[in-house]
Amino acid sequence: MNPNQQDIIDILNGLVQINNDRIVGYHQASLETKDADLEQLFTSRLNESINFSETLSAYIKDMGGEPALGGTTAGIIHRTWLNFKAALQQHDRIALLESCEFGDKSAIEAYEKALNDESIKADDELKGVLLRQQADIESSLKIIQTLTPRTNTTQAEQDALKLR
Repeated sequence: MNPNQQDIIDILNGLVQINNDRIVGYHQASLETKDADLEQLFTSRLNESINFSETLSAYIKDMGGEPALGGTTAGIIHRTWLNFKAALQQHDRIALLESCEFGDKSAIEAYEKALNDESIKADDELKGVLLRQQADIESSLKIIQTLTPRTNTTQAEQDALKLR
C-alpha cells in the first residue's frame, strides 16, 4: 500500500468514526424523544448514517485497509454531555434538536476538511461520494434548524414578527 492510499484510508476512517458518532447519537435521540415527528426524523438520520458508514467502509476495504469500528473521542464526550443534559431537562425537544445540530455541524466540518485534502481531490469518484454525503448531512442540518426555535433573534427579526 502506498503512502497516498494510507492517507486516504485514514481520512475515510475519520469520516467512518464521525458517522458512527451520528449513528449512536441519532439512535439515542430517537429513544429519548416523546415526539413522533422527531422519532421519525432521528430514525431516518440514523439510517442515513449507517449507509454512509457502510459506503466509506467498503472503500477502505477495497484499498486494503481496515474500517474503524468506534466513534471519536469528541463524540463520546458529546454523548455523555447529552445524557447529563437530557437527565436535567427530561428529554426536552429543543435540547435534543440542538444536540443533533451540534453533531451535524461537526460532521460537515469533518467532510470539508476531508474534501480539501489533495488525495481526495485527485479521486473524482470518491470526491463525488463525499460531496453527496456532505450535501445530505447539510440537508439534515437545515431540517433540524427549522425545527429548533431560536431565542436569539435580532431586533429586525423581532420587529418583522410583530403584528401591526
